[in-house]
Amino acid sequence: MIHPYLQKRWLRTLLICTAILLGVYFLSPLIFNSLAQSLIRRDASHAADVVIALSGDSQCGRESYAADLYRQGLARKIVVGGLPFAAGIHSGDAAKQYLVRHGIPEADVIVLKDPWNTRIEADLLMQQMRRSGWQSAIVVTELFHSRRAMYTIEKVAQGIAVYSNPLPPDKSRWQPERWWTRRSDIGQTVREMLAWVNTLIIGLR
Repeated sequence: MIHPYLQKRWLRTLLICTAILLGVYFLSPLIFNSLAQSLIRRDASHAADVVIALSGDSQCGRESYAADLYRQGLARKIVVGGLPFAAGIHSGDAAKQYLVRHGIPEADVIVLKDPWNTRIEADLLMQQMRRSGWQSAIVVTELFHSRRAMYTIEKVAQGIAVYSNPLPPDKSRWQPERWWTRRSDIGQTVREMLAWVNTLIIGLR
C-alpha cells in the first residue's frame, strides 16, 4: 500500500506535469507565430533613389513587386541581382529582361552580377550606390528574409538610408501564421533561423 505522503507527492507531481504540458500545448502556437514574426521587418513607406529586388526568386516575384514600387514613384531605378547558369545564361540578365518586358525602361534597370550570398549582394549594392551617387534604397525580399537582409545591408550602408519593404503577404509564398503546419514553410523558416546563426555567430551572411 502506498504511503499517504507519497501518494500526495505523486499526485502533486502529476498535476504539475499536466499543467506544464497543457501550457506548452496551448502556448506553442503563440510562441511559434511570434518567432516567425520576429523574422520580418517592414519599415514605413519611403521614397528612395533606388529599389533593389534581392536575388533568389526564380519566379520574379521580388522583381514584380519592385516594379510596382517603381511605378508608384517610390524609386527612380531598379536593381536586380543574379547568378550565372549553363550555356551563358545569367539569372540577373533574365530578371532585367523580365522587367523590361513588363514596361520598365531598360536604362532604369541595373544588374548586380554574382551575389553569391546576402553579404556579397550588400557589398555590391553599396558599391553601385556610391558610383551612382544614390543616397537611399528600398530593399525588396521575402518576408522571412527581410530582417536578416536589412541587418546585413545596414552593416555596410554607411551614410546611406535603407528601408525594408518585403513582399506583401498576398504576394509571398511564405506565411508566418501557423508556418509549422506547412512543409514548405517549415523548410524556409528553419533555414532562415540557421542562417541567423551563421550571421550572428559564424559571420556568414
